[in-house]
Amino acid sequence: NLSGAVMRPSGLAELFPGMDPSEWPTYGAVEQDSVYWMRSATSNLRLRPTPPTFRNHGNHVVSVSELSRWLAEKAEQAGAYILTETAGQQLLVTDGSVRGVHSGDKGLGRDGEPAGKFEPGVDIVAQATVLADGPWGHLGRAAIEEFDLAQGKEPQVWALGVKEVWEVKRPLDRVIHTLGWPLRYGAEWHEFGGSWLYPMGKDKVSIGFVVGLGYTDATVSAHDLLQLFKTSQLVR
Repeated sequence: NLSGAVMRPSGLAELFPGMDPSEWPTYGAVEQDSVYWMRSATSNLRLRPTPPTFRNHGNHVVSVSELSRWLAEKAEQAGAYILTETAGQQLLVTDGSVRGVHSGDKGLGRDGEPAGKFEPGVDIVAQATVLADGPWGHLGRAAIEEFDLAQGKEPQVWALGVKEVWEVKRPLDRVIHTLGWPLRYGAEWHEFGGSWLYPMGKDKVSIGFVVGLGYTDATVSAHDLLQLFKTSQLVR
């Protein structure tokens, strides 16, 4: 929920038919896209036409945290009960079916033992259980192992990302993605990833960098890569 993103609006349109898009918690629709292959800090090549996976015309720029809070309010207005600060600790499986989760204990001390406001976890059961605990959350991992969901599938690919939000003097007029530098090419390095720059209203820009975790150099740092990327002619 800490990320900025470009979102396809069809989901909101289906959830809230008749609602004007101006009421959505977004920074507006994307009108222009640019994708660059970064060859160095001073050299880049714009990719034309825009690769299909980077075409965002008509999508909306959002703050995922703002979107989540807004959706939570709408869900509660519709009658949903949201248990904030309640962790799902264990998957409940009976006769080959998921029947819910067991929540984590609350009020534990630093030593992991019950403290003054201790509350034991409880079984939360439902007709349907949706797991959305991240790319390798412990509940999702338990489901993958319990039901052999990874059998015959491509292995998951991992990446690290960092971002900053800038206050700027004039608005950014497009969504920008880059590939290449400051990542290094070749089988020796196994580095892949890239950057994004998203407009967030008239006076802010989200800028970030993502690097895949397949790299061979243990000193690679997503934070340092972003700082280096910020020195490029394109960003300046």
